[in-house]
Amino acid sequence: MRRKTVIALLGTSMLLLPAAAVPGVADRVVGSPHVENDNPLGPAGSDEWFARQRLHPNTVDIGANLARAVREANALRDGHSRTLTAQAAWQSLGPGLGGRISDIAVDPTRPDTVYVGAASGGVWKSTDGGTTFSYSWSRDLPQSTGALAVAGNGTLYVGTGEGAPGSASYSFPGNGVYRSTDAGATWQHLGLDGTDRIGRISIDPTNPNRIFVAAAGKLYQPGGTRGIYATTDGGTTWRQALAGVNTTTGGIDVSISPSEPNYVYAAMWDHTRKPEGRTYGGVGTGAYRSSDGGQTWTRLGGGLPAPDANNGRMGIAVAKSDPARLYAISADTPGNFQGFWTSTNRGDTWTRITNTSALSSSQSTFGWWFGRIFVDPAASQHIWVPGVPMLESSNAGTSWTSNSSSFHVDQHAVAVDPRVSGRVFIGNDGGVYRSTSNGSLNGTWTKARNLSNMQFYTVAVSQQDPTRISGGLQDNGSVRSWAGWGQIYGGDGLANLIDPTNHNKVYACAQNGQCVRSTDGGNTTSAFGSTTSTRRGWLTPVVFDPNNPAIVYYGGNRLNRSTNSAASFSVISNDLTHGTWATISAIGVAKSDGRVIYAGTEDGRMWVTRDTGTTWREITTGLPTRFITRVTVDPTDANLAYVTVSGYRNGSDLAHVFRTSDGGTTWTDISSNLPDAPVNEIVQDPLNRSILYVGSDVGAFVSTNGGGNWSPLGTDLPVVPVTDIAPSVASGQTVLTAATYGLGIYQIRPSTAPANDFAISATPSSAAVDPGGTATVTLSTSVVSGTAESVALSATGLPAGATATFNPTSVTAGGSATVTITTSSTTPAGTYPITLTGTAASATRSATFTLTVNQVGGACTGTNPNDVAIGDNTTVTSTIPLTCQGTASATSSVEVHIKHTYIGDLVVTLVAPDGSAYVLHNRSGGSTDDIDKAYPVDLSGENRSGTWTLRVQDAAAQDIGTLDSWTLTL
Repeated sequence: MRRKTVIALLGTSMLLLPAAAVPGVADRVVGSPHVENDNPLGPAGSDEWFARQRLHPNTVDIGANLARAVREANALRDGHSRTLTAQAAWQSLGPGLGGRISDIAVDPTRPDTVYVGAASGGVWKSTDGGTTFSYSWSRDLPQSTGALAVAGNGTLYVGTGEGAPGSASYSFPGNGVYRSTDAGATWQHLGLDGTDRIGRISIDPTNPNRIFVAAAGKLYQPGGTRGIYATTDGGTTWRQALAGVNTTTGGIDVSISPSEPNYVYAAMWDHTRKPEGRTYGGVGTGAYRSSDGGQTWTRLGGGLPAPDANNGRMGIAVAKSDPARLYAISADTPGNFQGFWTSTNRGDTWTRITNTSALSSSQSTFGWWFGRIFVDPAASQHIWVPGVPMLESSNAGTSWTSNSSSFHVDQHAVAVDPRVSGRVFIGNDGGVYRSTSNGSLNGTWTKARNLSNMQFYTVAVSQQDPTRISGGLQDNGSVRSWAGWGQIYGGDGLANLIDPTNHNKVYACAQNGQCVRSTDGGNTTSAFGSTTSTRRGWLTPVVFDPNNPAIVYYGGNRLNRSTNSAASFSVISNDLTHGTWATISAIGVAKSDGRVIYAGTEDGRMWVTRDTGTTWREITTGLPTRFITRVTVDPTDANLAYVTVSGYRNGSDLAHVFRTSDGGTTWTDISSNLPDAPVNEIVQDPLNRSILYVGSDVGAFVSTNGGGNWSPLGTDLPVVPVTDIAPSVASGQTVLTAATYGLGIYQIRPSTAPANDFAISATPSSAAVDPGGTATVTLSTSVVSGTAESVALSATGLPAGATATFNPTSVTAGGSATVTITTSSTTPAGTYPITLTGTAASATRSATFTLTVNQVGGACTGTNPNDVAIGDNTTVTSTIPLTCQGTASATSSVEVHIKHTYIGDLVVTLVAPDGSAYVLHNRSGGSTDDIDKAYPVDLSGENRSGTWTLRVQDAAAQDIGTLDSWTLTL
């Protein structure tokens, strides 16, 4: 979760994030400590954006609704088990960049085995000491994890539902505790179903069946299963060991003293939330101790905060090497740092650590996002405190070291390897990092690979090459597959587009509609032109006109239209919302008639224009008052459109998918047998318009009869939120690329797909040469599916006089070849997109290489006619700026006009833009007056573009003159 500054984008102004994201305040409390007002600028962060659409209009128990939807999705899959065996399988495409980690546990019984819990991507396992990870969770279980712990006998326990309430964590809660006795191969549910969110699991090191769980409970509802729960039989039965003092207090941290297992310490957190605001603190917050194994408990005072409404999240930890040493940290209700304490007598009394800017600022204004402390098991004063940066102290908090430059910001977990000395792991919003120097923040940290727990909002795919993918990531910017999943743009990555006619033209947005565009595949970007809106949503929709991708639509609370690829915009609607917090959330443009545009809003309004925005008609009647997530217009019929909505039905007959065949006059429910879960996307099959695909909070589904009924789409896709689907066609087959919020990108060919497929890429992707020059390209291939085939290589789009040779001329998929592109002296200047194609038996793939042939010589002339006085014994200059392409000619000339009484005193020099000097006249001519002469000069090594300077020096006394003018011809 990245908290970046929320920029109010008012009027026509639009500010942009820097290329790399920095911590800000996107997911913080807005308003007073106790009430977050109905923000007139819309949801203040990803947590509000996710929650509002799932709660709207009256849902409260998201956990129960989601659990029911998961059961319905699994039942639908089981009911189609026979037909699914004949379907294609989804393939995970990664990327393995690493997303938000909630907890880490190192297996004490298996060498080099590390488990991590992903915020919305299940459990991942490493067997090589944290170098690489693989998915080790059931596809059918809730993907949100909050806590992990491994018992002394190697049994792994997982608490589902992330304890920290932010970045959609409470939109995808869990359903209790799970156990694996075979290192994550299989899982058993152990109950505590209604906990929703679990902050910590602690296991007695002397008894692997004695376990304590800190259950935070439901965020939007009081009561229920919350507090500290204990089991003495490995989870077969549970008892509530510690209840909160009121119905809004749950457990957030718990720690059994490793050296004194009868001592158990817990942190309770009084907090709740409503659609209109949050209260992340209260009188129930406090630290507790049990000295009889959890039978009775005492609230700890002795210097810790007394019960108060301003007490926010707390964390507590006990040292293994010194059981009398404890640590505690607390935030206040708004989320600001409140204090850090240590005790040397098991919590009887506490010493408040002197606050420092490093300590307090590490928690920023959202201490409820962190709230944990980790103690080195071998050194009681060596501690780590997660925050925006990681903090480390080797003297119990007397002094601190801070680091957010060696790894991603927003820290959540630390684990010390008990089997390998000095090996420490940390987990944050950017994955897992490993230290071999005992977790020293001044040491070296290595990032883990193959951790594909990425939270994607959107995905875009090239219509020429389905392996060329970009997408927007929570907290990790907008990324692109064709550059090693490097960033296009920073911030929280939201809307992404790839021009269907030229995949080097890409668009990427950050939160609240801060967008950029690129014409070179994202290597360089420029900001969108100014747009007119009072409010812009967390995910501001940006779409192409399917008839002309230079026409781009952008939705704030008003719809904006660009006809020049987002360089500038004009507003084409009034406020289409009810005028409060909402914005436009969905835009659909008719391919059969580009004048017809549909727009849906976050507060459930639906509109259509048939004259490109001159007039609008509201077509909401027949739709539920719920967050509209997507509108798709049939490519052949402007009156046929499909709309999806978020939220839950809550037992009503409200639907999730609707169709109109009369331009919105009437709507038909086509949800049929879909699970009751928010639907985030609907697309038509590009080869068969009667086939519909939807992405929902519990997976992807397909209808082959226009919505008459639905079945699971493909196999091997976990029950994970599918937030976006991008269709494309390759080798005559439909390809669907799906963005998931927690497990990265998946791709499927839902119909019969080629048994073998490959990808192709060119490095570098562009080059510039003079006529007669040569460019060298490495053309690499990789296997996408099936087995490696022979791939024949060719090139098209070469300029006149140019040739391409391949070495070798064909490769086996997975191999590479060197392409040499040679131009002739007569090749015309210009920029040429060259298509490099690989052809195999089952597929054809291509990559684009951009060749620029420089203009050499030719008409490139400039004159400076301004007189410059040449003083006695002085040096003067005159400049000509030129912007001609290419390099200068060997037969360039400089025409000089100087009036001077004694040119034998003069030294005249041409200075190129790079500083190279060419002497034209050097104190010759005796007493001859004036210079009116054209000097030939070989400038073939110089770029023509830049500022050229004529330097005139009077090198002797008693003579003056004037530089009348000079002309440069390159």
